[in-house]
Amino acid sequence: MKFMKLGSKPDTFQSDGKNVRYVASELDSDIVVSVGDVKFHLHKFPLLSKSAHLQKLVTNSSEGDGDEVHIHDVPGGPTAFEMCVKFCYGMTVTLNAYNVIAARCAAEYLGMDETVEKGNLIYKIDVFLHSTIFRSWKDSIIFLQTTKSRLHLCEEVKLISHCTDAIASKTSIDVRKVDWSYTYNRTKIQEENGSGPNSNGIRSRVVPNDWWVDDLCELEIDLYKRVMVNIKNKGIVSSEVIGEDSGEKVKAELVKRIGQQLEEASVNGLLIRATDGEATMYDVHVFHKILENFVVHNKDLKTQFEDGNEIPGVLSEASKLMVAKLVDGYLTEIAKDPNLPLSTFVGLAEMVTDFPRPSHDSLYRAIDIYLKEHPGISKNDRKRICCLMDCKKLSVDACTHAVQNERLPSRVVVQVLFFEQVRANASSGSSTPDLPKAIRNLTSASYASSRSATTNTENSEVTASAEELRALKEELAALRLANGGLNGDTKRHVDKAANGRMKSILSSKKIFTKIWSSKGRKQGENSGSDSSDSLEEAKYTPSRKGRYSVS
Repeated sequence: MKFMKLGSKPDTFQSDGKNVRYVASELDSDIVVSVGDVKFHLHKFPLLSKSAHLQKLVTNSSEGDGDEVHIHDVPGGPTAFEMCVKFCYGMTVTLNAYNVIAARCAAEYLGMDETVEKGNLIYKIDVFLHSTIFRSWKDSIIFLQTTKSRLHLCEEVKLISHCTDAIASKTSIDVRKVDWSYTYNRTKIQEENGSGPNSNGIRSRVVPNDWWVDDLCELEIDLYKRVMVNIKNKGIVSSEVIGEDSGEKVKAELVKRIGQQLEEASVNGLLIRATDGEATMYDVHVFHKILENFVVHNKDLKTQFEDGNEIPGVLSEASKLMVAKLVDGYLTEIAKDPNLPLSTFVGLAEMVTDFPRPSHDSLYRAIDIYLKEHPGISKNDRKRICCLMDCKKLSVDACTHAVQNERLPSRVVVQVLFFEQVRANASSGSSTPDLPKAIRNLTSASYASSRSATTNTENSEVTASAEELRALKEELAALRLANGGLNGDTKRHVDKAANGRMKSILSSKKIFTKIWSSKGRKQGENSGSDSSDSLEEAKYTPSRKGRYSVS
């Protein structure tokens, strides 16, 4: 391990009990610096000549008791502060990969830079890091491990980026120049380095291309990810080498672990590029397996806690909510892939159909992007993908976008308009009509399963025309205007007229009776009250006065 010694004077720091440190000197101390629970009895001159922060503290406290200052948040605590103080006194300080980060962060906090004195502690440590630590494979990894407790400050002074860049550069070295001494986790075998009694100086084992993997696995997951991203961005090490410590068993275990804590993942972290030769942009199959593991794990938790403990159930619902949001975001990204099959998109969305989703705006956005990127899909496929969302859970902004979206099937636009009318009635305090069963069937699973038996002629008959849709929009606008500007009997009359016109248009061209008749016509009088109700809901009586004009 590399090290650096600063100063030449002997260490004269002594202790008086557990919480008092002082410098043995003929001069009495003239300042007390409290760092946490430890009091340092020191001298102003050597400290203030190298620390801008201590200069400021002493100046601000001179109005009161200028002989004592308090520092409670110095990085590294009393130990790191003492190393900086020893440097100020010119005492010997030994720095290595284990303690250099604490000294560097403390020096940054104390303002020991070149503006105070040339050749100050920050400068000397930075020289040591770049000339020694970052040139050593072993020391670089040790240094990176010690940054965990001081990530924020290390990020500010770019220590982590410098270290990860140095490590990434070493992984791309020609393996013929790599000696096993590069790795410090493996047990070094003499024969491997050509130094055994029978080796004749010839190394008996070929260094693999991924010789660096074992050492990097000692890092925390976030630091490991940063190093791997840096290695990949350099483009020197091939993707095959990067993914070579990942066999099928390892991948399966990794998929399982990710699935068990999927709610903590991010969309970007799950966008895994597909391997060469794959038609799709991302490896959606892997994400499908991860999602499957989450569903299975969630069911296992529910089974384990059937003893009445409610806390796991609450956590489970919260996890489902987060995963549903995650899946919507993932679908939004993969929907941009022109080669993504519809069945893959629908399959992922259907896996979280039963998960709590207060809003379907994100799902609508993903569906709209898919329809935009795949303009050639069939009419039935458009209906199939739109069946994934619940129009009642779209926000006002999403509804406004949907009713003007020419990519959506007409039946979906009709349903959105209906719920917009319901929302407008509810917000104004007017009576809200019940949702007709025929409208509920527009995007229901039962209708989705029965549409395959519907002929093309029937499909054309139950599709609302562009003129009808425009009329629906006009009625909705009139309703809003009327509800905002009229009161009392007039408002109720407008509500009645608008509702009547809405029902009249919906009943025209047999938009809803066609759906009802496909189920109820064969049943006749034996179909019961359910079919009768559906017919009554579908066949509205048009308003006698026609459209009510508001001027």
